[in-house]
Amino acid sequence: MWLATIIMGGIVGMLLYVQMAVHQENVVASLEIESPEVKKELSEITEIAEEEVSEPEAGAVGTADISADTEFSHLVETESPFWNVFPISSAGVSAENWHTILVQNRYKIDYTITPLAPRDWHLVRSNNAIRIQFRSELFALKDILARKKRGKYSIQLISIEHAQFPLAVSLLSRLLNDGYYAYLYRTDAKFEGKFWYRLRVGFFKNLEDARTTGKKIADKYQSENYFSTTFWPVQPGPQELSRPVIDLRQPLNKPWVVQLPLYSSQADALKDMAELNIETDFSYISQKLESPSSGKLEFRVRIGFFETKREAGRMIYSLKKKFPQFKLMKRVRL
Repeated sequence: MWLATIIMGGIVGMLLYVQMAVHQENVVASLEIESPEVKKELSEITEIAEEEVSEPEAGAVGTADISADTEFSHLVETESPFWNVFPISSAGVSAENWHTILVQNRYKIDYTITPLAPRDWHLVRSNNAIRIQFRSELFALKDILARKKRGKYSIQLISIEHAQFPLAVSLLSRLLNDGYYAYLYRTDAKFEGKFWYRLRVGFFKNLEDARTTGKKIADKYQSENYFSTTFWPVQPGPQELSRPVIDLRQPLNKPWVVQLPLYSSQADALKDMAELNIETDFSYISQKLESPSSGKLEFRVRIGFFETKREAGRMIYSLKKKFPQFKLMKRVRL
């Protein structure tokens, strides 16, 4: 009896071992089988992750769900961390704070006054950056498969020459007010002796979505002659696709900026910024009320950022040589 029991136990144990071995072999085989497309996608995901800034931590400002009640899209200059994002439902332009309205980050230019119109994006403060956040990407930040939803395409609507920079900004503002994420991307070299601003709308996960939106825009503005019916999808480079608008670490490490005299006209500020952004990597225009009761706005153009007062002085010297009209620039410590 005992011998029979031992023999039966041995047989059962052997069967279990064989079954586990078969399952284990299948598991290993399933891990080794991987299509070239999946490998390529994972490779692309890895590259994107290395280029991105750190993602929002739970509870960070601006990481709440996008909703009509709390639109974090009001960019205000504060003492620390020098910029913050306020709900757009807050009071508008004040006499106490400067409100940033236009940011040049190398070749890309973002208009930062966002509308109340329904849209899929807004500005958020994400750890060390002010960045563009898309609703479709909100839950895809740490999900490998969901990264396919990340926009990789834009549509180019028109190219506008350097001398017409205020017009480019005006058209940019019009698109924003209709709920599109629009931006300008300046050429890095001259064509026909001029720099050009490409007015683009983004970002789309595939070419079909880009073309569909391009046609909607062309049809919508056709009677107003804002844009040509000719548009084309483009695949921007990493810098253009980058979501950060302002790197908040810069003013901490490089606290000096160059400031131009105040303006009473936004058009004049835009004209001077157009001259300066071909020589600088970062500049911005801000506005605020002259006084609580005046109702009049004043505008400020700044260029940054510089580690020392001397470095800022060298930038002033360089700009004055090329643009004699800028005689009253000064160095300011943030």
